[in-house]
Amino acid sequence: MLEEISELIRTQRKKKKWSQQQLAQLAGLDRTTIGALERDDYSDIGIRKVQRVLEVLGLTLAVKPYGLPSLDELKESK
Repeated sequence: MLEEISELIRTQRKKKKWSQQQLAQLAGLDRTTIGALERDDYSDIGIRKVQRVLEVLGLTLAVKPYGLPSLDELKESK
């Protein structure tokens, strides 16, 4: 799951044609933090920093139940 977040951050940043430094400045973080996020290195990065980066990119972090979807969820997705 974290790997997907890293890929999404990198993809959205590049789509906006921002450098890691530009994204870092907009999020109030260091460029090395953005680099770590994009490399899927969350060892020293808290959830609030991840949330700030996602918000700057126009994204949000959501929590959903883990496991197979229910029949109702499958019907809704059609």
